[in-house]
Amino acid sequence: MRESGQNIQTGSSLPDRLGLALSGGGFRASLFHIGVLAQMARLGLLRHVEAISTVSGGSIIGALYYLHVKRLLEDKTDEAVTDEDFTEIIQKIERDFLRAVQWNIRMRTFVNPLKNLRMVLPNYSRSDRIGELYDELIYRTVLDPSRQTLVELRELKIHPKGEPKGFRPLKDNARRKAKVPIILINATTLNTGHNWSFEATRMGETPRRGFVAQKIDKNLRLRRPSSYEAIAQQQQNIELGLAVAASACVPGLFHPLAISGLYPDGIRVQLVDGGVHDNQGVEALLETGCTRLVVSDASGQMEDELDPGTGLPSVVGRSNSILMDRVREEELFRVFDGKDAPVAFVHLCKGLSAKAVPWLGPDGQPAEATKPERVAAEPSEHFGVAQSVQRLLSKIRTDLDSFTDVEAYSLMFDAYAMTEPELRRAPGICDLLRKQPLSPEPQWAFLAIAPWLQKPTAVYQHHLEVGSQTVFKAFRLSLPLAVAGAIIFVASLAGLWGFFRDPILDGLATTVTIGSLLTTAAVLALGLVPMGSKIVSAIRFVRAPAEFLARMVIRGILPAVASVFVWLHLHTVDRLFLRLGRLERLGQPPS
Repeated sequence: MRESGQNIQTGSSLPDRLGLALSGGGFRASLFHIGVLAQMARLGLLRHVEAISTVSGGSIIGALYYLHVKRLLEDKTDEAVTDEDFTEIIQKIERDFLRAVQWNIRMRTFVNPLKNLRMVLPNYSRSDRIGELYDELIYRTVLDPSRQTLVELRELKIHPKGEPKGFRPLKDNARRKAKVPIILINATTLNTGHNWSFEATRMGETPRRGFVAQKIDKNLRLRRPSSYEAIAQQQQNIELGLAVAASACVPGLFHPLAISGLYPDGIRVQLVDGGVHDNQGVEALLETGCTRLVVSDASGQMEDELDPGTGLPSVVGRSNSILMDRVREEELFRVFDGKDAPVAFVHLCKGLSAKAVPWLGPDGQPAEATKPERVAAEPSEHFGVAQSVQRLLSKIRTDLDSFTDVEAYSLMFDAYAMTEPELRRAPGICDLLRKQPLSPEPQWAFLAIAPWLQKPTAVYQHHLEVGSQTVFKAFRLSLPLAVAGAIIFVASLAGLWGFFRDPILDGLATTVTIGSLLTTAAVLALGLVPMGSKIVSAIRFVRAPAEFLARMVIRGILPAVASVFVWLHLHTVDRLFLRLGRLERLGQPPS
């Protein structure tokens, strides 16, 4: 067994420090993490957490939890803080966060036509807009219900009540019963490929120590400023919502977050989802010196394919999935260097076994079946979740759209149920737990879904199957709605054809010359030529208008026009989807 106070990564002697890692995975991850936090509150473990490392969906919920802890520790002295205080925080988060999720934050980035038009400018994107919505719907009211301004990162520093000025968490926590945590909101730097961490006191690339940094990593290193006060004035007031948006900036779905004027030589930092570098958030905890870890992993794991596609898009997509899966495994291997590693690890495939496929023998028949290589030590039924349900939950979409009560409560309860046995068996963590959990058990709203996870009905399983989809979810849940939608769609197409028939036919009858095709192709090509090209340098006056026009249409005009339809969707289809996902729609609980 590893000695207490020994660093997980290097084996060096360090003060015991408990770190909590909240993985990426969209709102699926956020909701799953709530269940982990609820169990940690019940067992009295949250007061011991000294560092919270978050990625993407984990950053969304981690920042919210941190704000609540900030209020608690600044309102009460160390002696006055109780485990019940942490329970009350999670109960409030359970209620308020689900309400925010059901506003469908991703779709709401398209609703405001003026904001859409503003996205024509290079210094404002959909990522900036979603950061504003995070602040407005999730974070701002925690600090002050009447607040109208955005929460800034430098406001997050916790000044614990009763502690002297200049309190430093990682140095001064040793004497406290309720630790003051630091928050590490992780993104990825497109410029260098390194991890970028937002904290309450500073931001920048986290330095990698030891052999890797000295011998292997030869990329540019953007040095991390010592504090926000040490950088240019325009970068000192960076907002919390923007940092979270950068951490959850899924490549291809959201535009990278830019930070300009922080480094010389024209370097413009471009940030994307922290999951590109480390989707579990483990590395930041190790670099902070954490010796004990609780890792909550609700990331999307790669699924098997019996006959993978060989087309270019299929191969590229599959190769990326393999790469991300490999990165995940390597990060986790770093903390599991032995059976007695002081790590509690919960994830959406816990309790599931991996199938072993026998080869075909000379007679063309499968060889004798062998024992599966990766059998779950404890099936998911051991913590109260049927295998079929656990597998379906692992396939729930990793999106930032609306989640129904059924989906949200299922993810919360699943994490809650699997976390207790994992914490109790983890060396170095189990000794921090309360000898007796809070009694009576807190009245978590998500406990109402428990009977269906244990004995799933057909209606419940169908709801989870639909939950893996990203579009047409409401229509998949309701046959009458699907029929009505099909009728409206066909009628709309017929109406549009009747209205635009003549112009379309006239356009198709127009003679297209080779010259016009070449001219059109040339204009489009100029708009796609990279900025660094010598051709662009010579004809920048041609490219710039074409690029601006394309940005105007794609990022401004089209979304502004579509905002009307998005608004209609949110107030009709999305509301119906949430109504279809209420618990009462499942019928009587299975006995």
